[in-house]
Amino acid sequence: MKTVNLLLGSTSNLPDLTAISGPWVGVDHGTSILLQNHITPIISVGDFDSLNVTERQQMESQVNDIRYSNPIKDYTDSQMGLQIALQDLQAEQVNIYGAIGGRIDHELVNIFLPLDLTLGSNIHKIRLIDRQNIIEYFTPGNYEIKYLPNMKYLGFFNLTAVKQLEIKDAKYKLPATDFLRPVSLASNEFVQPTVHFSFADGVVAVIQSKDIKQ
Repeated sequence: MKTVNLLLGSTSNLPDLTAISGPWVGVDHGTSILLQNHITPIISVGDFDSLNVTERQQMESQVNDIRYSNPIKDYTDSQMGLQIALQDLQAEQVNIYGAIGGRIDHELVNIFLPLDLTLGSNIHKIRLIDRQNIIEYFTPGNYEIKYLPNMKYLGFFNLTAVKQLEIKDAKYKLPATDFLRPVSLASNEFVQPTVHFSFADGVVAVIQSKDIKQ
């Protein structure tokens, strides 16, 4: 499986980037963060309005493929980076870092990012990851999800209206239920290695998370 990593601009709650394998795409200020960690992205995309003169010079001297966008545009830099990973690089898995924990308007855009895809079949390829959360996306169907080591909580977040969402095998089960608006079903837990769930219509994000001890 070809995995492409995207780094967006938030520095909050980032894991150790140097321990992550695979090619990187730097999105706007994410490019500068990668270069600071001695990682050279294969592509950088954005309007780069958040880079200072020194950071921009470093990017232009080290990154071979830079895609400049107009600051006044219909698509966010995050959306453009995701499309590049899926279409140009033909990624089968896109792991997105630096998407949550920063400005709330950017965070909401990034959480709802899969809804912007022109091809809905790509939704399952996307994961948002930080030190305490892994978010995956699902379209209607029947699914088995596996417990991820070191994660404690399991959440289901309906990004749209959802029909017949059913959760089995978890600590808190849910009979087939319709939701007319986005709803976060938080703080569920695994009681065995897997949980099964299904739904008939809509888009659901599944979140495995943990608290970080101070």
